[in-house]
Amino acid sequence: MNPVLSIWLDACRILAAFAVFLGHAVGLGVVSPWIGIQWHRSADDAVTAFFIISGFVIAHTTQQRADRGLRSYVVARASRLYSVALPAILFAFVVDHIGMWIDPSPYVPGWQYPRPWLYIPLHLAFMGETWLGASQPFTMAPYWSLSYEAWYYAFFGLVFFLRGWSRWVFAGAAFLIMGPRIWLLMPVWLLGVWLHGRIDAWRMSAGVARLLMIAPVLGYAAFLVFGWQKALDLASKELYGVFSQTLPFPFSSGSTVHVLSDYAMALMFAVFLVGCAHSQLQISGKLAAWVRRLAAYTFTFYLLHFTLFVFCMALGWRHVGAWHFAAITFAVFAITWAHAQIGELRRVSYARVIDRILPAKG
Repeated sequence: MNPVLSIWLDACRILAAFAVFLGHAVGLGVVSPWIGIQWHRSADDAVTAFFIISGFVIAHTTQQRADRGLRSYVVARASRLYSVALPAILFAFVVDHIGMWIDPSPYVPGWQYPRPWLYIPLHLAFMGETWLGASQPFTMAPYWSLSYEAWYYAFFGLVFFLRGWSRWVFAGAAFLIMGPRIWLLMPVWLLGVWLHGRIDAWRMSAGVARLLMIAPVLGYAAFLVFGWQKALDLASKELYGVFSQTLPFPFSSGSTVHVLSDYAMALMFAVFLVGCAHSQLQISGKLAAWVRRLAAYTFTFYLLHFTLFVFCMALGWRHVGAWHFAAITFAVFAITWAHAQIGELRRVSYARVIDRILPAKG
């Protein structure tokens, strides 16, 4: 991968994760409005960036390891997901019960807690956003995006590695299982895949590339200031209404709240990445090392923070000031680091276990 783009992708992961963090802090009322109410909406836009990065990186790594086959792909993708998802779900279950003992009100409704034997396997199978309905494990609201990505991984791997009738049968089955919510954001993820196949072929000067980095930032600002985002949000709701009236099956948007706005955000972010790839703006030295190091924790940070915010609500920490919020942020960072020691940073160990569980080659 283009080394300039590689480090920019890691930087974007960090910025997107923190945007989601701030958005949820504002949305849940943990932090006072001084931080800016727009962060609440920008959290969703940051997840759109995550989807494009995911599609891009999966296309790259799969192409690089194509000779290893589908089984190796399954081990790689499953270890990536379960090294974070499994300990995170158990973490949420435990922390939520402690929070409910302090103050049960932030945990209503709590219909999943009495039946963990049913809902934990359901979410580990990433079925929470399929035809079965839209649900996340306990208070782990950000988990919805994993339920999308897991099915995108499956579909892409089946299309990439299988041939003949088996490709269409198994990829088609995966597509049907996803359901309409996951279908709607699939073009965003596939945009990342498409971008990977073409980004190095485009030729441009560093000056033009840097303009392509600046233009989406200004475009996003205009998107917010001139009300274009709100207009597309409204159009998305109208589109969902059309779906509900015309589709031959029940439709609920679930976690795909504003698909048309997501498409616009995806296009802007894709242009930004094209600019990054050709900008010759290299992040190097100690800064690059810190970017790499922090990026390794973004998946865990993304999943855990919402559960910890709800726990803060149980403690009565609402609309806190700047210093209190800084302390909460530091605590979330520390818990993320500790959690990653048995999760995200132990991915190789998870891969070994998964490799032993899967049927042998041939």
